[in-house]
Amino acid sequence: MKKYGVRAVLTFSLFFVLAGLGQAAQLVDRIVAVVNGEIITFQDLQQQIRLSVGQTPDPATAEKIAPQVLDGMIDDVILRQEAQRLKIEVSDSEVENEIRQFKARRRLSEEDFERTLRLQGLTPEQFKERSREDITKHKMLGYMVRRKVVVTQEEIDAYMEQNRSELTTERIVDVQMLVLVDEERANSLWKSLSAGEVSLEEAVERYSVGPKAENGVMRDVSWRELAEPWRDGLRNLSAGELSKPFLVQDKWVILKLLDRRDGVRQEDAAVEEEVREAILRPKLEERFKEYMNGLRSKAIIQKKL
Repeated sequence: MKKYGVRAVLTFSLFFVLAGLGQAAQLVDRIVAVVNGEIITFQDLQQQIRLSVGQTPDPATAEKIAPQVLDGMIDDVILRQEAQRLKIEVSDSEVENEIRQFKARRRLSEEDFERTLRLQGLTPEQFKERSREDITKHKMLGYMVRRKVVVTQEEIDAYMEQNRSELTTERIVDVQMLVLVDEERANSLWKSLSAGEVSLEEAVERYSVGPKAENGVMRDVSWRELAEPWRDGLRNLSAGELSKPFLVQDKWVILKLLDRRDGVRQEDAAVEEEVREAILRPKLEERFKEYMNGLRSKAIIQKKL
């Protein structure tokens, strides 16, 4: 009886241990959203948070940005489902061609291209997937809304006249960057940096999720390598000044302009296509937001975060 009692106790205890492990596994793998029947798990969300941040964030930061990241994942699912419904496919050759055109439009060497990715906090594979998503998005826009988006010659001429000094003369800059995932921390650090309470070098070392080599300094960066938000952040700065925090691909960036100088002059004809793209992209993005809002309103979404 005594031996049976010990065995019973051990079996009973083992049951609770296994049950506890099962509950823990369910907790880790729990469903955080269902989108038209397709599930997003907690592990999926954690992986996307790590990709968004570029590293494993502290628990408080992860919890704070989780709802925003989850909303982006829900949109991605809806977009993919709609692309499947419309039978939109993107081949590897289309992606490679898009990347070649991206380099050609900006006249980027392979070294320049790699630096551009570092500026954006992207790996080559992430950029390739982002290019695939962009092509899918543009194809969907072609089906649904692109015909409504027009760039006129008058708009191109006005843009070129307003930005002639930047477009016809190749600007070269040296910058130092601090990249953060939390808007509140970005604003707090910007105030501390502006007041001289902390150095940019210290902030980069302690908080940046962007490049940390050489204290976040990037030298000899061509103006054409920079996306529009970076140009806006730098445009009115003098050497030694800090930009206010600005949003780039779900991250908050603070820039310090170290130096700015002019390079080779460019002809108007060489930059017209670049100007057309600069005008077209925000128009397309606005149309696409409207389109996505319509798709989202029709989707069956359950969030369990």
